[in-house]
Amino acid sequence: MTIGEALTGVGLAWLIVVAIPVLLIGLISLAGFFGRWWWVFDLATSFRPQFAAVLLAGGAALLLRSWPRLGWVILTLGVVNLAYVAPLFWGKQTIPAASPTMRVVSFNVQGQNEQYEQVIEFLSEVNADVVFLHEANRLWERAFTEALAGGRLPYRQHRSRPDHLVFSTLTLTRDSPSEAISHGWGERQARAMEVVVSLGTTEVTILGIHPLAPTNARRAALRDAQFEFVADWVGRARGPTVVAGDFNATPWSHVFGPLTGSGLRNSQRGFGLAPSFPVDGNILTRVPIDHLLHSSHLAVSDRWLGPDLGSDHFPLVVDLALIPS
Repeated sequence: MTIGEALTGVGLAWLIVVAIPVLLIGLISLAGFFGRWWWVFDLATSFRPQFAAVLLAGGAALLLRSWPRLGWVILTLGVVNLAYVAPLFWGKQTIPAASPTMRVVSFNVQGQNEQYEQVIEFLSEVNADVVFLHEANRLWERAFTEALAGGRLPYRQHRSRPDHLVFSTLTLTRDSPSEAISHGWGERQARAMEVVVSLGTTEVTILGIHPLAPTNARRAALRDAQFEFVADWVGRARGPTVVAGDFNATPWSHVFGPLTGSGLRNSQRGFGLAPSFPVDGNILTRVPIDHLLHSSHLAVSDRWLGPDLGSDHFPLVVDLALIPS
């Protein structure tokens, strides 16, 4: 199609309705690769699945309308985005028979959420070994203290919230951990809770994290610094290691690179996108920001999202199995 044809009649409509919008979307998707230099660009990485779908459909439509050059450009951008998303749909690991297993739950309960009973009932049914409840405030702590005292849940509670903070991550473990260490929950602290628990005769070190949401430049910089702590922690860890939590980042964010580069595996591999936030979103807005990463000593036997429990996040449930060395 020539420029003259593009600017007349139906060609002009396609230019306005299809060509320009998908080209802009393609450019935004490319901006995501520069997220480490500007936090706004990093936010663009959150929507790579949506970008891939729109760009592939838009590129095909442009080719059908005899816009070959632009069509192939848009298709190429769609394939680039798809290349970052597709690996999450394959790569399930083989679990050796009779491997010791453990279940980990990570759930941002959302501080103002008051569905305490529903969450307690869910955890009773799920029967996890380790639970991280992010954004747990004094009311959540009280609800779980009462539930544990009443024998409704078989856990030991590890509070990490100092009195001067509104909320932190409340940790529950089925058995007494050999270590339970809070790494601080202020804005400029690590916002991480470390527990060492037994899996069979092997100790597993788990770090529950809740970095800040990157809603502005200052908070994005603090979040990135918190991920630097996590990457350093992973580099020093020995033996079976797990990092779980509300990451406030998708798998395509630049903050994931140092973690997966250090040998951790994303538990999403083979289980798809599982977008966990926001609960009231839809296919166009929901993104995966709740994660569990693990060392090569472990494999994922199952992974799923729990139901709507009043929070803006879905609970993440992951079953891990120990891989014999």
